[in-house]
Amino acid sequence: MTVRQVVIAGASVAGLSAADALRDGGFDGSITLLSDERRRPYDRPPLSKELLSAEDELELAWLRPAEHYAAQRLDLRLGHAAVGLDIDRRYVITSDGEALPWDAVVVATGSRPRPLVTAEGRPLPVLRTAEDLRSLRAAAARYGEVTLVGASFIGLEIAASLRELGVAVTVFGATPLPLGDVVGSEVAGDLRDLHLAHGVRMRMGVEVVSVSGAPGSFEIRTADGATHRTPYVVAGVGVQPNDDWLVGSGVDLDAGVLCDAAGRTNVPGVWAAGDIAHFDHPLLGERVHVDHWTNAVQQGRLVGANIARGEAAEHTGVPYYWTDQYGRRLHSYGRRRPGDEAVVAEGALGTEEYLVLYGAGDAFHCVLSCGRERSLRPYRKLLQRRGTWHEALQLAGRGADVTA
Repeated sequence: MTVRQVVIAGASVAGLSAADALRDGGFDGSITLLSDERRRPYDRPPLSKELLSAEDELELAWLRPAEHYAAQRLDLRLGHAAVGLDIDRRYVITSDGEALPWDAVVVATGSRPRPLVTAEGRPLPVLRTAEDLRSLRAAAARYGEVTLVGASFIGLEIAASLRELGVAVTVFGATPLPLGDVVGSEVAGDLRDLHLAHGVRMRMGVEVVSVSGAPGSFEIRTADGATHRTPYVVAGVGVQPNDDWLVGSGVDLDAGVLCDAAGRTNVPGVWAAGDIAHFDHPLLGERVHVDHWTNAVQQGRLVGANIARGEAAEHTGVPYYWTDQYGRRLHSYGRRRPGDEAVVAEGALGTEEYLVLYGAGDAFHCVLSCGRERSLRPYRKLLQRRGTWHEALQLAGRGADVTA
């Protein structure tokens, strides 16, 4: 069928990328962008990085200039979230009760922080929105001390940013090392030591069983019987997909929206992109969801282009993420697997520069850089063409008999 009306649920980086790709691909029909926030779409990664540690007033990084939406003929509906999908009559229902007709829908509603609730039933603060950031900055200035439950990317970035402001920080993590399942024990140990060196109190391998109290006086109890008192707590224990509005719609869900590598769901005309997409990745050979900014851009643009051109090109980009902590930026391509061997190909752990390769058997899975960005490109190309572990080691000039 001819597509004339596209509704994009979520004015996220994935949603905006899809809208731009639609126009770039020659689509001249209507594009409606639905946003649950009342401010113009902005970039979220800076919230836990430079904006949190900034001492001046917030200046959000807008995803697009204000004039972009009119220039691209995008109908941006701020404060109008998607709350339902009718696949038979082909309507998207919004939070203000409007029924928007569609020929194609892009689900780009992303994810939200997994909630933690106090013993009294109050949700703990998180960091996802500009309002969350303002609250955290105010609390840090008022109390001078913050405790983080969760040693995820967001938790570690918040810790680093707060320490730059001189705020006392304690981090509780359920695993022995922060991000150990993502970067492996070698790099995870280096990250732990980096935070310790900057004065963060790391309580790793400790399960938090309850949090009680309110801002100004919280009490954390752990499985080992210890009690930790702190004036402010932020939860960073992962995310969950914003797919509640699709329950019962007929769209297949499983830890997000199930789709193929082109972004197509089981319902014709309904597509998914970004954090919420749970898709079969041709390069990785497994079903994944990639909760990172670059993937959202790539997948959003792919879906927009596919709709505009009537195609079903597959997303085969190498997963990529970066994180900033204490002036160091870690870049990673690929995906480390459990049991991977880690080889330090350049530099040395414990310093400001190193490059680590991950693989097992003859499979090359991942490369991670700290301060060695110029070395990443050949390994990214190798991952893109499914090069072997032997080739990765040869590229590093280390030979096949290297030990970690």
